[in-house]
Amino acid sequence: MREVLFQIGGLRIFSYGFFVAVGILVATIWLVQQVKKEGKSPDVVIDTVLIGVIAGIIGARLFYIFLYEPEYYLANPLRILYTWEGGLAFYGGLLLGFVCILIYLFRVRIPILTFLDLAAPATALGYGIARFGCFMNGCCYGKVTTVPWGVVFPVIDGATRHPTQLYSILSSFLIFIILLWIKRRGARFRGQLFSLALILYGLSRSVIELFRENTQLSGGSMEASMAALSIAAFGGIIYLFLFLAKRRGVLRL
Repeated sequence: MREVLFQIGGLRIFSYGFFVAVGILVATIWLVQQVKKEGKSPDVVIDTVLIGVIAGIIGARLFYIFLYEPEYYLANPLRILYTWEGGLAFYGGLLLGFVCILIYLFRVRIPILTFLDLAAPATALGYGIARFGCFMNGCCYGKVTTVPWGVVFPVIDGATRHPTQLYSILSSFLIFIILLWIKRRGARFRGQLFSLALILYGLSRSVIELFRENTQLSGGSMEASMAALSIAAFGGIIYLFLFLAKRRGVLRL
């Protein structure tokens, strides 16, 4: 593992922050190209990315602090700002970032579902790249295993574990390919790519969690609450997909 990717003088570039930044950059460039192909101005992409990144970092950090180490950060409040060291919860970033983006799109009168369909493949691509940072950092590791592709994470112990970060990378790239294939064939209704991306992510994350060594949440009993919340959210996404398909006349129930 390589927590610090490289160092320039006294400036240390952490692997986690570096790959997150690269993921955001690649996703933004890809999305700008797609918007240009639609004959639209890429300005909305830049604004949306900035809003999503800022709100996402804040949400991911606060979510992580609240769930995992509230006592530590209450005792060391300045370390809340050290996001480059890791300690971000994806769900928190997704929630706050998504809400802020929706508010922005609504205020500037951009068709929300149309934009989210364009952004879905880009998000999957960027997320997959960002997960390289998790692997290099040694976080989000898997359970002890004997599979031949197991990896030893020296920052944890000497055991061979499932490289669940790599599983996330592969699943994200697969989701990107699936969404791109559907897009090129022609989506059948607005919101199809967006809702399908959420469904595929939910399924892949559920499988990967079976192999992941989960850190105990603050309060202990909160794990059951988070599981129930995830199931409820997944059910809501399925309903959204069916609702949009039915409204477009693609699906008859």
